[in-house]
Amino acid sequence: MASQRLVQLGARIFGDIPRQLTPYDLKIIRYFKRNPVELREEVTSYYPPTKEINSLFLRLRRLGLYRDPHIDFREEMNAKRKARGKGPPKKGQGRRSRRK
Repeated sequence: MASQRLVQLGARIFGDIPRQLTPYDLKIIRYFKRNPVELREEVTSYYPPTKEINSLFLRLRRLGLYRDPHIDFREEMNAKRKARGKGPPKKGQGRRSRRK
């Protein structure tokens, strides 16, 4: 018993495997040897580069070559809110300035 404990302790000190491995243990070791998911090539190349695509579409929209109905709707709703006076107050016209 003491010799087995000494063998395990020596294996731990020198970076060896302290006991016999089961197939499940080998599976866990292979799992942790792999790169993280966010650094793997098959994952990072799967999705399109959304930041670049969005900036390209916004630039095309400013030039008049692309229409985004959702952004058009948001701009129209903001314009309607501003026409009704629902926007933020101008600087110095808020509630705290009226208290004094």
